[in-house]
Amino acid sequence: MPKRIIFSRALVGLATGGLLFAIGALGAQTDDYMSPAVTPAEIKARLGTPQAPRLVDLRTPVEFAAAHVPGAVNVPVKELEKRLDEVRPAKGQDLVIYCLDGNRTREAEPVLYSHGIDNFYHLKGSLEGWLQKNYPVEKGGVNRKTW
Repeated sequence: MPKRIIFSRALVGLATGGLLFAIGALGAQTDDYMSPAVTPAEIKARLGTPQAPRLVDLRTPVEFAAAHVPGAVNVPVKELEKRLDEVRPAKGQDLVIYCLDGNRTREAEPVLYSHGIDNFYHLKGSLEGWLQKNYPVEKGGVNRKTW
């Protein structure tokens, strides 16, 4: 992520929530995930193949509808614990979680681990990294009953 965006987030944090939010915005850019990473290129190469991973987008339905990695399912992080059956991959299938910038991914990791889902990956660079590579996205796909 460009330094000016990180700096802007820190300024917004200071203006809206104080020093802890600003530090969190800066700290969120480090690779402090609990799970191993998989690159956007690795995911793109596996899309549409028998080795395609179970992709779970942790953002809100509105964000998901705007753009998501092809084949992803939307399970907002706030609903994750109630919807674990939708997240679990098929036997032998990898699970990859992502959000826009990694914050919700970090929030989801301990939830998955605490429920025995421990063989999963996070998308390196999150959706921002996917978009920066100009990889394809899908739009729509929201079940409006969940809104």
